[in-house]
Amino acid sequence: MKLLTIVIPAYNVEAYIDRCLSSMCLDDPACMDQLEILVVDDGGEDRTGEIAAGYCERYPESIFFCHKDNGGHGSVINYGIKRARGRYFKVVDGDDWLNSRELPGLLDLLAREPADIVASAYRCVEDESGRLLSVKKPTGCEENYGHAVSFDSGQVDQVIKMHSMTIKTSLLQGMGQQIDEHCFYVDAEYIAYPIPLAKNVYYDAREIYCYRLGRGGQSMSLKSMQKNHRMHRRVFDSLAAFYERLPDMSGIRRHYIACCCAQLLENEFQIYISMGNRFSSIDRLRRFDCGVRLEHPAIYGATDKKSIRLLRVCNYLILPLAYLALRIKKAKAFR
Repeated sequence: MKLLTIVIPAYNVEAYIDRCLSSMCLDDPACMDQLEILVVDDGGEDRTGEIAAGYCERYPESIFFCHKDNGGHGSVINYGIKRARGRYFKVVDGDDWLNSRELPGLLDLLAREPADIVASAYRCVEDESGRLLSVKKPTGCEENYGHAVSFDSGQVDQVIKMHSMTIKTSLLQGMGQQIDEHCFYVDAEYIAYPIPLAKNVYYDAREIYCYRLGRGGQSMSLKSMQKNHRMHRRVFDSLAAFYERLPDMSGIRRHYIACCCAQLLENEFQIYISMGNRFSSIDRLRRFDCGVRLEHPAIYGATDKKSIRLLRVCNYLILPLAYLALRIKKAKAFR
């Protein structure tokens, strides 16, 4: 049995996959023996597979390649969960990479720490320049680092992002829930579905994951989110339905999952705001948000965004001002 399975969704990432894989190829053979790296080409048509094959030849016991029909990010994660032999599981997108200096420390931690989830810091890096934009910490409480905290203790103070999360494979294989396929934005499902089974989180200050920002066509850009709005709504609906089906559990844990859903709710507001100064946007946002309030009141109340509270108080009529503020913010970012 391996210690850590890393699944790499790799769709037409020939320009990036070399850096991704090289970041995981450690000098210490003992570390490589602990890794199972699954590169899954999701129906791509470029040289991703050819590049990955070279790594498979060099590390035949650690790196494996699969080409399958296109099914989207969720289908790759589902495939990886079924195939994984590692005690722990991590997803690394093919255009991102890991911090090679810190990866051995993560492996050492996983070997001795029985926590269900390890939440690490991650870096946001600008695509073209390679400039470090920010470091995202998994917790706002410094006292949480270096030990495991219970999900039911109230100390898990923010939603753990996919880039932060390393999770026990057994939780994913036992969650009884498939990630949506042929769809973007399924990270939100991946981080929420296993939570009913998770007992605790170990907070690790190491900056393990390097997340590339600013690449053309990324699904989380506002332009892509407008284009793929139906997919985003589909994931929100799936996650909201999952929340309503939750078994009995502590109120603290239920609120955590509601916060996972609320992040998608906040994205919906961003999409409508970005559509501009049109009455149809105001009306559509109003109908959507009022529907959430009626059908999913816990999710409706889980967001703490001041801008959303203000829009609600003003019956969404200040959406044109929010659009103007967004335009100004984007203009400043490009200076």
